[in-house]
Amino acid sequence: MDDWGEERARKLREFLKLDAESLLIAPDEMAALELRPEMADGLAHFNIEWHLIPSAEAVPLDDSYLLRLYPTAARDFAKPHEHGASRREALITGHRRHQGRVIGVETTRKPCYLPGNRQFYGTAYGHDASSDPFAAYMGRAGMMNGTRYAHNYLSLREFIRVVNEDWRARSLLPAGYRVTICPPAVFNLVGTIFHPEWSATETLELGFYRDEQGNATCYAVGANAPGDFSFFNVVEGEADWSLMGFRLALVPEH
Repeated sequence: MDDWGEERARKLREFLKLDAESLLIAPDEMAALELRPEMADGLAHFNIEWHLIPSAEAVPLDDSYLLRLYPTAARDFAKPHEHGASRREALITGHRRHQGRVIGVETTRKPCYLPGNRQFYGTAYGHDASSDPFAAYMGRAGMMNGTRYAHNYLSLREFIRVVNEDWRARSLLPAGYRVTICPPAVFNLVGTIFHPEWSATETLELGFYRDEQGNATCYAVGANAPGDFSFFNVVEGEADWSLMGFRLALVPEH
């Protein structure tokens, strides 16, 4: 395992109270990630940080996990949603495809967003457009205000398509990976253990889970308090989109 993997594994075991022998992911999962030096440098420009997502065998999403990682979850977290599964079930089902995998997570800072303002990721107040490493893709995707706010599903889907297309052309995507919006349970885990500063701003971010047909269900994720990442809710109307930012992730295609 590479040095970054050893350090991530150490912090995961420490937080989750696992012994040193516990196998977080299968050795072939780590070996499957081929990061050439020029690829790693290119992804570093976009603030992509690699993380080990523990397997279901090592760390099941059971009651004890959810109590630990979602301490202030909504009271109706486990109640069935009017259109289907409860938020608890949706989280567990969506996370299954990422358990035991290596995932790249964007760590660009989210600003303290004021609704109606034109603010950018990358600094605390968001005035500098050049601080967002993905700014160049936004106009190409039809996100005309150039920010990660006040968007909609169609423009965000086009943004993801443009980034994937460009990164494949530039050989920035590792084999078998694609760019998407950071999945909710990955956001929670990485934020809680590695990036508590993500909870320092009050606005929410988007999270995606895809079904077997490739359609995305959108969720609002974020903090209920400093150091807490318990908020998780379905996004049902486009009116909610304008207040949420987003961060990207590199996930295995299969």
